[in-house]
Amino acid sequence: MKRLFCAFILAISALALPAWAAASAVFAPCDTNFFQISICQGQSIFIAGEIYDAQNPSGITLLPTASWDGTDSVVIVNLTILSPALNQITASYCNNEALFVNGHIYDASNPSGTEYLPGAAYTGCDSVINISLSFRSEANHHLQQTICTGDTVWVNNLAYDQYYYLGMETIVGGAVNGCDSIVLVDLTVLSTPIDTIQESLCPYETLRINGTVYGIDRPSGMELLPNAAENGCDSLIYIQLTFTAPPNNSAFLSTDQLIFSGDTVCLAIPADLGFTNITWQPVLPCITTDCSNVCLSATQNETVIATISDQNNCLFSDSVNISVSKEHPIFVPNVFAPDADAPNNRFAIFPGIVVTRINWLAVYDRWGSLVYEVRDFQASDEGKAWDGTVSGSKAAAGVYAYAFEVTYPDGILELRRGMVTLVR
Repeated sequence: MKRLFCAFILAISALALPAWAAASAVFAPCDTNFFQISICQGQSIFIAGEIYDAQNPSGITLLPTASWDGTDSVVIVNLTILSPALNQITASYCNNEALFVNGHIYDASNPSGTEYLPGAAYTGCDSVINISLSFRSEANHHLQQTICTGDTVWVNNLAYDQYYYLGMETIVGGAVNGCDSIVLVDLTVLSTPIDTIQESLCPYETLRINGTVYGIDRPSGMELLPNAAENGCDSLIYIQLTFTAPPNNSAFLSTDQLIFSGDTVCLAIPADLGFTNITWQPVLPCITTDCSNVCLSATQNETVIATISDQNNCLFSDSVNISVSKEHPIFVPNVFAPDADAPNNRFAIFPGIVVTRINWLAVYDRWGSLVYEVRDFQASDEGKAWDGTVSGSKAAAGVYAYAFEVTYPDGILELRRGMVTLVR
């Protein structure tokens, strides 16, 4: 009865086997064990020296005399083979980036591979990671630029100038594809042209440079002219001026003068002033060849300006004001003695140099009778003076009246009267 029951069990067990196993099944002794477990691909089980794995996942192993009653024992094996967990990493990176997987580095020089993580799957089996990466190139740019001294070019928030003109900058994520942008900076620095203005000026001259006025009170300085150089850069100019010394005596003409109408005034410029040329305003006749001496007859107030130039063609001027008095200095004696020595023996009009001609002169006695008359004569004509005679006879001593008329250079007529005493 016991053996029939075992045979029944074996028959049922055979039904659980694969067809190929069932066909070759041999009914074993009654002590039969079923071994059904899951293993990972690549693992194996040893039963009585027999290997069960993915290539041999099921079968029957006989264990002779292994049963409790000394009979053979049968082990029926049916394995489930678990596949490893498969993962795929497909991504795009920049050339300077890398991916660290399972202790290995994947970068542009090692873009693909397979990694095995033992027992990392949730089933306890291995995890397999297939890695396939692509890499993008960073953007490279060569910045070649010409700048002027003092200019600044900003690259990646760093200043490049005349002292720091070569370098390489990495702009993180600056490329269109999201990678870094590499900028090679190579600047050419143009020098600032330097010029010097050295001029000799007259004391009154000025020089305007860049809006600044330079003169005797500011003879030197430095000016920066933006973009004025031929290369388009700034231009630097140093200014050094010298000035001609003025005459030792800036008031080289005489002082202002007061004259009477028609008087002659002569003006002279000292020869030690070292002049090379002289001009007069108004234009006056020169007495000397260098025109340093001039004379004029003034009938009205006049300002005479003399301008001299030195060896540097610097001009220096001085002026003199000539005021003409409206009074006319005519001298008429109030007594004369015909019997005395000349010139007191004649009654004559002395108008000085202002009046050259007298229109008429008349002398009257105390009763108003005309005793002497002469017309239109030169004031210097001594023959026109009254010698104290009347009709060839000596006039009596006493007081006589006179009258005369003169015309001044300015065209004004003047009639004068007075008394003269004749003594004997």
